Amino acid sequence: MSLVYKYCVTENHETNLREELANRYDYSSRLIRQIKREGKIRLNEKECFLGDLIKLGDFIEIVMPHENIDGTPIKGDLDIIYEDDELLVVNKPAFCVTHPSKSHHLDTLTNYISHHWEKIGVSAKIRFINRLDRDTTGLVAIAKNKYVHHYIQKQMDEGTVIKVYYAFVSGKLPDKSGTIDAPIGQPFADSIHRVVMDQGKSSITHYRVLEEYPQASLVELILETGRTHQIRVHLQHIGNPIIGDPLYNNKTENSYGMNHQALHAKTLTLSLPMKEDLTFEADLNIELKELRNNLEKYEKKKVIE
Repeated sequence: MSLVYKYCVTENHETNLREELANRYDYSSRLIRQIKREGKIRLNEKECFLGDLIKLGDFIEIVMPHENIDGTPIKGDLDIIYEDDELLVVNKPAFCVTHPSKSHHLDTLTNYISHHWEKIGVSAKIRFINRLDRDTTGLVAIAKNKYVHHYIQKQMDEGTVIKVYYAFVSGKLPDKSGTIDAPIGQPFADSIHRVVMDQGKSSITHYRVLEEYPQASLVELILETGRTHQIRVHLQHIGNPIIGDPLYNNKTENSYGMNHQALHAKTLTLSLPMKEDLTFEADLNIELKELRNNLEKYEKKKVIE
């Protein structure tokens, strides 16, 4: 069943239906055309034209186009943090990729979400709002229609989506809070690694130290930009690489048994078309909890309560 959005015109202004949807509700021109072609747009419960003038008290009804699930359904563990008609938020485990690739055909979030949606009767394309590296754990959000995806993407472009990460890093940071402002780029074409370089793109990460251990720290990080491997590169750049990071931390003797980078997408704050300021939180997975316990065996100094 297609999702329906209903609006009431609360201001008496001279504009047409197309302009109202675009300017007040952030529908893109392309999406408006698609909805008109494949879904339905009604004005006061009647068929209408996009150029029709609207007036105070008018009711607008948007029926989103029907979609089919675009992934191969495979049953798998799916840690669901939140779900409604517009959005799904899951806590991704380590070693799980978001969508199928040459080396991962049927063991991805896309497969597991497809199975879950098929089971509960959701018919929608899978649109990832954010992605995490294969070995990074934590929150991944998936939009259930094109409008929601566009709506949240606009927030991300405007910097109003807040993503908070936890990282266990080697050593102690010189300052307990600060900002890493260092451009990130590829040292050569097709390089997996990213580095801080003058020719790179502007990259900004804010941090604060939450806990300190004799040879490690727990750091909270907020991204102002979203470059590939940004947190991993920035922490290596300041001399505090993430514990267990196979690309950016060669201090294998201080990995504390971790077989993947100790980086976790902890909280995510965003708004939906009908719901404002939603905040989601994902607990640390068992590997990170064990790492924390191993570190806490040593005398710990709490920096911030």
